[in-house]
Amino acid sequence: LAGLSLVAAAAAALAAQEVTLSTAAFRLVVGADGRPRHLVDAASGRECLDGDRQGPLAAVVVDGTSAPLASVVAVDGGVEMGFAGVDTRLTLGVEPDPVAGRWLRFAVRGIAGRRPERVTILSLSPAIREAVGTRLCAAYDRETLVGLMAATPSTQCVGRGGARATLTALTQDAPGPRLEGAAVALVVCPTAAFEAVAQAAAHAFGLPVNEDAEGRPAKATAAVRGSYWFMAFGEADVDRLIEYSRQAGLRQVLLPSGAWCESVGHYTINKACFPGGLDGLRQSVERLNAAGIMVGMHCFASKIGKRDAYVTPVPDRRFWRRFTAVLAEDVDATQTTLRVRGDLSEWAGHPRSADQYWEGGIAKHREVVLGDEIVRYESIGPEGVWDRFEGCSRGAWGTAASAHAAETPAWHYGVDGCINGYIIDQETTLLDEAQARLAEVFNAGGFEMVYFDGGEDVDRRRYHHYITNFQARAMARFTRRPILHMGTAMTHHLWHSFARSATVDTYLNTLSGAIVGGKPPATWPTVREHIDRSVRYLLSVRADRVPGELGWFGLWPARDFHGQRVDGLQLDEMEYLLCRSLAYDAPISLQTDFRSLDEHSLTPGLLALVRSYEALRLSGAMTGAELAPWREPGRDGILLRDGEAPPRLVAVTPLAAVGGGRAVRGTVGAYGSGALASLWHSHRRGAVTLDLASAAGVRALDLEGRPLPVLEVAGGVRIEVGAHRVVLVCPGLSPAGLQAALAAARVATEPPVVLVVPAAAARRLQGSVALGSSLGLTDPGAWGDVLVGTAAADFVKANDWYAEYSVDIPHDGLWTIWSRQRYPSGTDQSFALVPEGEAATFQGRQVLGNCGRNDAAWHWAGQGGGSTTVPPGRRLTMPLRRGRFAFRIHPRECGAAAATNPRLDAIVFVDDAQLEPSDEALRPALAP
Repeated sequence: LAGLSLVAAAAAALAAQEVTLSTAAFRLVVGADGRPRHLVDAASGRECLDGDRQGPLAAVVVDGTSAPLASVVAVDGGVEMGFAGVDTRLTLGVEPDPVAGRWLRFAVRGIAGRRPERVTILSLSPAIREAVGTRLCAAYDRETLVGLMAATPSTQCVGRGGARATLTALTQDAPGPRLEGAAVALVVCPTAAFEAVAQAAAHAFGLPVNEDAEGRPAKATAAVRGSYWFMAFGEADVDRLIEYSRQAGLRQVLLPSGAWCESVGHYTINKACFPGGLDGLRQSVERLNAAGIMVGMHCFASKIGKRDAYVTPVPDRRFWRRFTAVLAEDVDATQTTLRVRGDLSEWAGHPRSADQYWEGGIAKHREVVLGDEIVRYESIGPEGVWDRFEGCSRGAWGTAASAHAAETPAWHYGVDGCINGYIIDQETTLLDEAQARLAEVFNAGGFEMVYFDGGEDVDRRRYHHYITNFQARAMARFTRRPILHMGTAMTHHLWHSFARSATVDTYLNTLSGAIVGGKPPATWPTVREHIDRSVRYLLSVRADRVPGELGWFGLWPARDFHGQRVDGLQLDEMEYLLCRSLAYDAPISLQTDFRSLDEHSLTPGLLALVRSYEALRLSGAMTGAELAPWREPGRDGILLRDGEAPPRLVAVTPLAAVGGGRAVRGTVGAYGSGALASLWHSHRRGAVTLDLASAAGVRALDLEGRPLPVLEVAGGVRIEVGAHRVVLVCPGLSPAGLQAALAAARVATEPPVVLVVPAAAARRLQGSVALGSSLGLTDPGAWGDVLVGTAAADFVKANDWYAEYSVDIPHDGLWTIWSRQRYPSGTDQSFALVPEGEAATFQGRQVLGNCGRNDAAWHWAGQGGGSTTVPPGRRLTMPLRRGRFAFRIHPRECGAAAATNPRLDAIVFVDDAQLEPSDEALRPALAP
């Protein structure tokens, strides 16, 4: 074999032989006892192996017991290995890189004796430990890199960092590919040359690659540096998305699965978002491309939704069976307790399972498949026996409840709790079948990036292999190259295909997932702590020599969340993220939605910050030395532009309060010989008045460094604050002095505009709707006349009965809409608000009311979710333009008798999303 030397030399001190495997690039020496002695870089003579820590080069697992390598001898074209305590012998073929000796390829060529379940092909303890890529399986410093690279899909390579750093290549016999043929390459090269070596090896081994026409890997293209939206949109939203992208300076968007896909599995197009189907999707992508915006597909490619035709009405057999049992006796179609032979203690519903994490909540996992029927159950019992499914609901997910004979298999399909779907058995034909349709949509849609979500939802018996497999097979069907390949789980084998990585669920989604999954945190982390966690992930990915990002980062307004009222994202929290984006030259990704952007009063200021930082980062104008302090966890900073001076980051400290409250937020820091503060109003416009001994030199600056008005008042200054950050520069004041002045400041908040539209102000009534006065219907608690439906209405089907109204909106902006309602039945009922020119659907933002816990009393309502919602429910918000706004109120849920039907006496429009509705707060605006 050219370039490979297999030398067996007698050692004077040992009655044994060493095996030397060498190429032009390096030399590996293995003792006859199976322990590597040396790994030497040929060019530098550097020893790359930590001999004091190095254990056996290989190992096998036979009948569940690990057996280390005990002997190794050279054979023709490779080595033969023997293992302690077992008769297993393994032959590895060893082949060098035929071009320049850049690697040695080890492949399982033969097995004799007892067949192992698992094999550690190579395990090395590197002497180089400055950086270890755990997924890359490489250890390196500035000069030299030592790595193991999987040469076949059946091989998994994993690194461990720290003082006990190891590089290991493993394979297993089942499920999936057998042991024979599994291969790994050992690489020793200059660190700067690694990417070229890895690319050559990937092509030589036929690994999945992702390159442009010039052979540049996707991870090396300019596009990976760009930040992006992760946000749903449809055909009707393209112009809004373009405008928000302009405000934020973002040129990429990732379209969530739920926006484009109606059913995961058959990948039907969501006609609610794309009424034009696949053509409408493609045309929307083309419009965004024309505006300079790259579009990516977010998808689920290893699972099938439970409402998909692969599940209902007859469940496919080609799902991963996580647990199995058999019925102990015949059962009919109505029985609610089902007994099996065997132990169900591992199944969801056993008391032990209550302490485990179940994605999406345990209820999604309490299911069993019997033939063509899916059965939901409540618990596993009885105590100490654990052989019964109890509290069964038969015929779940549209399947037919049926009788089943004893010995019928009882399967638990692996569940993904995110989309509530079943995990595909990748050893069946279902994966290719489903992905053929996915690829059809991707290719026809014109997407340029992809995110494979839920990558962890695979058969756990061969976890990394199946994570790799479903992504590699989908990528092979996508015709565009390069593609910005991203996903939940980047494996070693996907390193050559991935473009960037390090996504973390948003702050609120992370909390919600833990709470719903049964593992709530004892103390909720702060937004900054969440960002620091994202930074740690970014750094781990960079150790793998893959570009990382800081995302998905949420942008949310104030809201009720798992029993708490959470603050909307604030400017200082966004700037904490952006300082790290700049310091690490890492893109961000913003996961949000149009509703959140519309509802959050700080959206203009937040997006302006993103635009400013993104442009500065991509320009490369700031140096590493300037940015290094903002790689430290916990350090806050602001981007300061002051006239013609170069931009800089200034260290600041967040303020607990301004003027004794939280309406105005801010930070304070040192600036030159004085101090500065960044200030903004949390939800409206207002003003801050500070008492200062001298106003001399006090200035205010906007984000771009332009001067803003500062009004001198008796004993101090007054500045206006709103959604955009204002920097107040006080040259004659220390940071502590400025902080004290702000604590004692006087804050004035602009009062909200409240517009009340009485029910009696209807301009027109049509169909089965009336004012109570025309029916002789009065209600002592009403503010005046009431609007009622006079016939039965069901929200499933929109009706054409309505009262028509209009209101004069005094200014552009986000308006919150409340209604005052009463349901005599005390149940969850509702109206619908349909803007003029909009088709009535009675869904989404058209819902008005539906707060079920109302005690049959008058209450304020925005949007509820049914019987469990306490008034006022969620805020109903709409961005409205100045001028006349016309709308219709329809009965959405009511009976046939007007006397007992829900009634409404007022609709209120408020330009303050923080205002809590009450009679005391809103009635003064009612015209006399």
